[in-house]
Amino acid sequence: MIPAPLRASPVLRTIRPRTLAATGLVRSSASFTRRPVPILHPSACQNVPSVLRAVMSTKPPLRPNKIDKEFEKQVAKKKLEPRPEEVSRASSVRQVFKKSQAPPPSEEPDLMAGLRGDLNTVKETFALATVPRVPFALGLAGTLPYLATSLSTLVLAWNLNNEWPTRSRFANAFLFNHEQAAHWLHILEPIQVGYGAVIISFLGAIHWGLEFAEKQTVENRARLRYGIGVLAPAVAWPTIFMPIQWALTAQFAAFCVLYYVDSQATVKGWTPTWYASYRFVLTGVVGIALVISLIGRAKVGEGRLHLSSGELAGRIRAKPTAGSDRDWAKEEEDERKRIKEQRKQEEEKKKEEEEEKVRKEEEEKKKQAEKDGAADSRKKGEEQKEERDSQADGAAFDSNKDSGGNESGKGGGSQKDEQK
Repeated sequence: MIPAPLRASPVLRTIRPRTLAATGLVRSSASFTRRPVPILHPSACQNVPSVLRAVMSTKPPLRPNKIDKEFEKQVAKKKLEPRPEEVSRASSVRQVFKKSQAPPPSEEPDLMAGLRGDLNTVKETFALATVPRVPFALGLAGTLPYLATSLSTLVLAWNLNNEWPTRSRFANAFLFNHEQAAHWLHILEPIQVGYGAVIISFLGAIHWGLEFAEKQTVENRARLRYGIGVLAPAVAWPTIFMPIQWALTAQFAAFCVLYYVDSQATVKGWTPTWYASYRFVLTGVVGIALVISLIGRAKVGEGRLHLSSGELAGRIRAKPTAGSDRDWAKEEEDERKRIKEQRKQEEEKKKEEEEEKVRKEEEEKKKQAEKDGAADSRKKGEEQKEERDSQADGAAFDSNKDSGGNESGKGGGSQKDEQK
């Protein structure tokens, strides 16, 4: 039989059937000879040799990306012929002061170009411009229950970790007491976990829908799609029987694995081109919501009052003990008096410290004055003693002088007597 592309060719429609039968492309039949032979147009006759060459060729046509090695060898064996008339001194020599023919150097490279490109890529990814509007709106709407339950969990956990009622009447109007907060927190558990199981099952079912829409089955693609469609609910629904922390963690891991599978399917062309970026943004929103829920649940158990074990609920539902009814106005007034007395005591203590400091300074000054007076008196006594000593020395000197004069007078008289 003639191939479909050649059978549809307008050129072959004008060739005699007997000619094609002689070439062996078609079988001869009486039906061919009974048909009238059309007259060939001159423009159609020009294309007949090329079509017949393509049909009768024994070698398959070369692919565009395949190299003909035999032709390359033939070209390599050819010798280049000299063509001096095409080469001149002006064409092969450039003067020193002549302007270069090279393209002008580009300006300084923009160092921020790469960063701007990355930011634009992130912006385009989160903008989801290529995503159709209907799945875009429905996907964002599907994340609202996750965000609502996660933020509610965080607020209720903060409410349970703080004393009720608070000192602010405005806050008391919006916050729950501990029993109500624990009740609503228990209600949020099955809602969040059940909704997560439904979404994970839905993400697996998308692959079944894509496979059902295919007109031709591919074994590898069908195996992946049917496997994901079965495994997703098989992993999601058992999480509703787990403790809340384990359930949220398992669903977070399931969302990450499904995103990886969807991105690989998009690379292979098994999903729409926009599906990978669409799933990335939605998985990021859901992941942030799950992390917020886990943080809020962890805050509830900071005081060793675990919500899952019922310890917190037991304490809340415990019967009030004697004196549990508290007069908050009286306690507030007592607290104000206590603070006032404390400030008064601090002021008195500070005043006493200042007086003690002044008294110590006066005592130090007095001691210093006494020390200075003692030094002055000691110095004055030494001066008086030196003065007395000097007077005594002077008197002794005068007495010695007088006694020496008398002795010399006596000696002179005896000498005169001896001479006489």
